[in-house]
Amino acid sequence: MHHILEADYGIGPLSDVEDVVRAGFDKLFVRNKDQPWFDGLWMNEYGEVLVGALFVACQAYCVGCVADINTIRDDNQLEPLNKIDAYRVHGVSINEYSAIELLNAGANCFKHRDEWGSHWPNNLTTRTLKSYSITSEVEFPLNVVSDIIERELGYSRYCDLVSEWRERLIEYAK
Repeated sequence: MHHILEADYGIGPLSDVEDVVRAGFDKLFVRNKDQPWFDGLWMNEYGEVLVGALFVACQAYCVGCVADINTIRDDNQLEPLNKIDAYRVHGVSINEYSAIELLNAGANCFKHRDEWGSHWPNNLTTRTLKSYSITSEVEFPLNVVSDIIERELGYSRYCDLVSEWRERLIEYAK
């Protein structure tokens, strides 16, 4: 490590947030067992909120990482990276959109889908989601994003995904 910002100061708090969200998922299963009316539909609805909040926390972490990387680059007299180019540094991708772009699109979907309604705009977020077969017709799009990240891409924890990306980004950005 050659620059103070190469240390990952944000991963600890993000890991704690992820632990709390995962505890919330555990609570959903207890509630489902204790309250029969709290069925799979309710669990999916609540799950969307939990995973959406985690996506937004990860998005904030990633934005902070890009800022750190650009400070390091500036100190080394290098041009800054734009956010999307930085997100594409991650080696894991499907249909040319990285796992970090998918996570970011999930956060944006959580924040904006109510204003989109059933006619999603044509923007980078929706194009990213569509590349993973997630459209406005998908009933629980955030749960699908989560399933892709965890099952298809093999990341059981989002902290592992973003931390791996950050390490690659530091090496790429020097």
